[in-house]
Amino acid sequence: MFANQTNSKPQLALAPATCLVEIRRTSTFPPPGESKFPSPPALPSALLRLECSLSAFGADLQDITDIIRSDIGLTTQLLRLAAREMEESPGQVVPIGDIVVHVGLEKLKALVAQTRALPDDVTGAAGLSTGERFWMHSRLIALLAEEIADRSSEIRIADAHMAGLLCHLGDLPLVMGWAAPGADARDCRQIGYRMANAWGFPRVLAEVISGDRGVCLTHESRTLLDIVTSADTWASRLKSLAVRESERRASTIHLVD
Repeated sequence: MFANQTNSKPQLALAPATCLVEIRRTSTFPPPGESKFPSPPALPSALLRLECSLSAFGADLQDITDIIRSDIGLTTQLLRLAAREMEESPGQVVPIGDIVVHVGLEKLKALVAQTRALPDDVTGAAGLSTGERFWMHSRLIALLAEEIADRSSEIRIADAHMAGLLCHLGDLPLVMGWAAPGADARDCRQIGYRMANAWGFPRVLAEVISGDRGVCLTHESRTLLDIVTSADTWASRLKSLAVRESERRASTIHLVD
């Protein structure tokens, strides 16, 4: 929809009236699945950037989209909002930018107001908290999935990014200290599948989050799962290499001292 606009950034304030859908429902919240799983938080920096972008005159669609798609919490919250507000087939993955245009500025502002910031917890490696490391790892998988999908004409790059970002959704209860009722806490992928369904995610996306090829009922979901699995493997390798390099440098510094 906006791919060919190279000379200027699309702005929500300038969008045609037909692009901004009037929502008849009286309330956006609570979103789907709130009684089963808590709402995920977002990085404080992402929340602040999104709030500033939404408050700017002539809000920039691309900036808003980029902020949301870089954060697993904001992406999840927007997908839940889309499940409540949009009429598309539950099997269809809708691009983040299209959802942003559809729901409009006021509902996005309400979403930001209802989304908690990721809390501080015990600082770990590289001065990052457990939650921050999880957020960064999810984004790395998403970026690698984009690169892999770019070599194929079967899957949209945006779909691969979203699937990569959310593929470890089932780890959120462990990261955040939530209880996961009715599921084996060790089976994170199954928990993620239940979360995706409870939150109204598109069927294809939920199937990929399950991590089970037997659950993937379409060629699209199986191909997406293959892409995400490969991206996840590469992300783990890169993470391992980074840890080894950090340990090597620390050892070298210790010897010099």
